[in-house]
Amino acid sequence: MKILLFGDAPMALNEGGINQTLYNLFSFIKPEDFLGITEVDQKSLLKIGSTEPYTNRYKSYKLNRINIPLNRFTKLIYPIIQKINFFIFLKNSYQKLRNEIRLFAPDIIISCSNTASGILMHDKLLNIKELNCPIIPYFMDDWMYKIKQDNTGKLVDKIIKNTLQKNKYWMMISKELKEILEERYEANPSKVLYIRNPVDLSDAPVNNIYHKNNPFTIAYAGALWPMHFDSFYAFAKAVKLVNNNQNIQLILYTQESQWNWRKNQLEPLGVVYKGHLPYNQIHQKLNQADALLITASFNEENYTHSKASLQTKITDYCKSKRLIISCAPSYAANNSFLKENNCGVCIETNDEHEIANQLSEIIANIETYQKYVSNAWNILHYFSKEIVHQKIKDFLSLSIQQVT
Repeated sequence: MKILLFGDAPMALNEGGINQTLYNLFSFIKPEDFLGITEVDQKSLLKIGSTEPYTNRYKSYKLNRINIPLNRFTKLIYPIIQKINFFIFLKNSYQKLRNEIRLFAPDIIISCSNTASGILMHDKLLNIKELNCPIIPYFMDDWMYKIKQDNTGKLVDKIIKNTLQKNKYWMMISKELKEILEERYEANPSKVLYIRNPVDLSDAPVNNIYHKNNPFTIAYAGALWPMHFDSFYAFAKAVKLVNNNQNIQLILYTQESQWNWRKNQLEPLGVVYKGHLPYNQIHQKLNQADALLITASFNEENYTHSKASLQTKITDYCKSKRLIISCAPSYAANNSFLKENNCGVCIETNDEHEIANQLSEIIANIETYQKYVSNAWNILHYFSKEIVHQKIKDFLSLSIQQVT
């Protein structure tokens, strides 16, 4: 089965988020049966390093021909540059890249765009009639609701609607996201594969009797984008309150760029930055903490993201065999997962004083919460790479049969 994976983000094991999920999901594909189309150029792929053995199987596109930094000196001409770029894009046929796709002759295309530019390029590159192969739309987040309703935004909406209506086999991160997109785009899939970040169970931390650390440590691994940060910030303020009476520490593992972005707010609260961990080290390192934090935004503007996106890190946390604490609104997909599987604790407020009260209770009775750790490990068997990869293969094979 020859698979074309289209999207603005490439597979990359150590980059976290969508890059890591794509790698874990599709690393079963033989390099010779894979073609990736991405906005990231070859030089950047080599710099990332964790895209092997697929680095040389990627082809890149460039949507914006003119790139200038947005600052106080360029902000007046920036809208003009955007309009020029969009005009050039409309006139560009991208014939060379379309010929690369024809030459590869995929049996199936998986389209996983996470930006408006990715959707625009989907429309440019994947409408090749002679391919006669199914296209699977795959969405991990509802990033589309923030699209501006200018001419470009309306075009992006139109392409998404057409893609979802035309292609009846979908891959989605959650049932909630599928329902949101169904209603918004008046689309009705015939089959949906709900698919999440799979893990390799063979190298999980060993089972040891739990002993509370001093200080009590709570670890967070991953980015701090706006759809995470307000909740993380409230939790960090709560930790500082608790620290007045108990020895507790909030540890952050993330890219240096993320820390530099947020450290002015987090350092005064005592958050300890410990760098970015390679994926093959993260589960053992997280296992050294007492608990693991996952957050989702309480802000109204991020409502659909919190409601519909089950974060990549949740299965990695389950593998790490430590108590998962979710600080998120009651409607968050993270909380639904933890409640349905009885595998973590949910703090459903962004009031730091109430968070502090609940957190103090958890710390005082941490031994009684170890049943959630066991449950998390047990349900993780449904998200092992072997099982998830087989589900994907079966789903893709079925969709190909529907076309042929």
